[in-house]
Amino acid sequence: MAAVCGVAGIALLAWVSCAMAQVTGPGSTTGQVPSLVTLVTTETAEGIYDYNALELAAARANDAAYATLLPICTGATAATSCTGATQQLFFQLRALEDNANELLGRGQIAYSLRLAPFGVAQALQWTAPEEYAAQGSMTTQFANSQATVLSNRLGALHFASMVTALADNIDDPSSATWAQAYRAIGAGAEGGGGGDTLASASFGRFSAFVNAGFGAGDKNPTVFEDAFNFDSTEVSAGLDYRFTDRFVVGLLAGHTERRVDFNSAESIVAGQIRGNGQSATLYAQYEADAAYVDGSIGTQHMSLHTIRVITYPSNNPAVPSVNETALSDAGANTTTATLATGYVLHYRSASMEPYLNAQYSHTIVGGFTETNTNGFDVNVSSQSIPSTEAIAGLKLQYALLPPFGVIVPYIYGEYRHQFSGASRTVESTYAADTVPGSGFEIPTDALPGHYFVVGAGGSIVLKFGLQAFAQYVRVLDYTNYTDHVFSGGFRWEF
Repeated sequence: MAAVCGVAGIALLAWVSCAMAQVTGPGSTTGQVPSLVTLVTTETAEGIYDYNALELAAARANDAAYATLLPICTGATAATSCTGATQQLFFQLRALEDNANELLGRGQIAYSLRLAPFGVAQALQWTAPEEYAAQGSMTTQFANSQATVLSNRLGALHFASMVTALADNIDDPSSATWAQAYRAIGAGAEGGGGGDTLASASFGRFSAFVNAGFGAGDKNPTVFEDAFNFDSTEVSAGLDYRFTDRFVVGLLAGHTERRVDFNSAESIVAGQIRGNGQSATLYAQYEADAAYVDGSIGTQHMSLHTIRVITYPSNNPAVPSVNETALSDAGANTTTATLATGYVLHYRSASMEPYLNAQYSHTIVGGFTETNTNGFDVNVSSQSIPSTEAIAGLKLQYALLPPFGVIVPYIYGEYRHQFSGASRTVESTYAADTVPGSGFEIPTDALPGHYFVVGAGGSIVLKFGLQAFAQYVRVLDYTNYTDHVFSGGFRWEF
C-alpha cells in the first residue's frame, strides 16, 4: 500500500485517500497488529488493566484469529475470500483490537468500540466459550445418579435375602424381630423349619422395579467456569432373576431430562443447556448370610442442546454492538462400572451395614460446530472425562412392625475419594477461522479430591411381594456445588 501511495502522491487528492486508507481502510495493514494480549498483560500505576486468566485466554485466541484473518480480509482478494461469517468475525475482532489500541495509545483506533478497560474485559469473556465445561457436569451427574439407583436396588435385593435367612433362624434371639417381620408379610417358609430354602421362603425368583427422582442445585462461579442453576428428572426401571439362593442377575434401564440455566447475575454469561439421556446397566449380586459382593457394567448416551449468547455494547456509532446467539448439538457417550462389598450386622430390630464401593466412568463428548451463521460461532473439539471414585459408607436401619407390613427407616453416610479429577482443557476455534493453532484453550476446574454424601429414607414392605421406598440425598463439600436429590420407587417380587 505504501508503494501505491508513493506513485499516487503526485495528485494531492489521491495521496490523501491513500493516507486515510493506511489508518482506516479495509485494505490496510498499517497499525493493525494484535493488541489484546498486550492490553491484558499491561498494568498501569493505577492498576486499571486488571484482567483475569479467562480474559487472557480469550485475548490470546482473538489475537491469533485476527492475525490469520488480517491478510485474508485486507489483501487484494478480500472481496472474494473475506465474505459472510468470515467477514463478520474479522469486523468484530477488528473492533476489539482497535479498542485495545485506543486504551494503549497506539495504532489504528477508527473501529474501536470505545469501551473502558472493564468493558473490554466483559467483551472478552463473552467471546470465550467456557460454557461448554458444564457439559461434563451434566453427563457425570447422570452416571452418578444411575449408580445411586443401582445401589438402592441391590440393597433391596440384599434386604430380601437377609430377612429370609434370619427367618430360617428363628431360635436366634438377635434375629427374632426380623424373622417376625418377614413372616408378618406372608413370606415365611411353608414348613416353618430352619431347613427351608429361599425358593419356598420368598414370593418368587423374578422381581421388577420402577424408580423416579428429581434433583436440583446450583454452581458458584469460578475464573474458568460460569455460575448456573441445574435440575433433573429421572425414571429408571428394571428386572432381575435369582438363579440360586445366593446369586441374582438383572438389567437396569434409565431415562433422564437435565437442564442447566446459566446465571447472568453472577457470571458474564447467558444461555442454557438442555440434555436428555438413556442408560442400560447389567448387574449381579452374590450374597452370603450377612456379607455380599456386587458389580455392574453399563453404558449411557446423552444428547445436549446448547444456546450460548454473545452480547456486548459499542459506544462508537460507526461500529454496531454485538448481539449473537450460537446454537449447538452434541452427543456424549459414557461407559460405567461398579464393584461393591458390604457386611450386615444385626441385633433385634436394628442393623448396621458398613460397605465399600468403587465406581468408574469414562465419558466422551463428541466434537461439534455451533450454528446460526455468526462470526463468533466456534468448532469445539471432543472432550474426554474419566472418573474413578472409591466410597466408604455406613448404613443404619431399624424395623418397625405395623399391622399391614414392615417399615424400615434408614440413614446412611459416605466418604468419597476422587482419583481422576484433574482439570481438562476445552479446545475450540472460530468456525470462520480454519487455521490451526488460533483457538481457545480453556481449562476446567479440577474436581474435588474428596466429598461426602448423606441420605435418609424409608422402605415399606407389604404382603404379596410389594415394596416401596422414598429417599432424600444431599451432597456435601463438593467444591462450588450444592446438590439435592429426592427419589422413590416400587418393587414387586413374583
